[in-house]
Amino acid sequence: MSQYLIDRAFTAIGLLTTLLLCDCSSPNLAIEGNPMPEKQVAAYIRSVTPSSAYDMAPKFLKGYAPFFPATEAKRRHWGYALVEFSVTTDGTTGDIHPVTATAYSFAKKAMDAVQNWQFAPARKNGQPVAVRMRMPFTFRS
Repeated sequence: MSQYLIDRAFTAIGLLTTLLLCDCSSPNLAIEGNPMPEKQVAAYIRSVTPSSAYDMAPKFLKGYAPFFPATEAKRRHWGYALVEFSVTTDGTTGDIHPVTATAYSFAKKAMDAVQNWQFAPARKNGQPVAVRMRMPFTFRS
């Protein structure tokens, strides 16, 4: 039970940090449906897999930003979602799950976007290995 509370506390701290430290004036922020800026993904994505499992972390290659959920557009001005997923040995994503979100529709849009992302896979001793990653998304209207 206490490990669960610790995990939830770290998740909350991570989301708050992301929201507070996000430089919203930057021209390199993702705009819904447009390509995700590589630097933005690199700044916020985190590995869940211990670093001892790989020598080289996966590198984001391409993918699109999630769309703002139409169901939330009238009710909220912002939202967030934290999504966990695997980067497989061929660089595709899989086993995508929401960790937390202000509403499931935000998590769904984030998961839909991540489903089509491409990475250079993580490597251990020169061989590709699968790793678990987490990526926060902030939605603003």
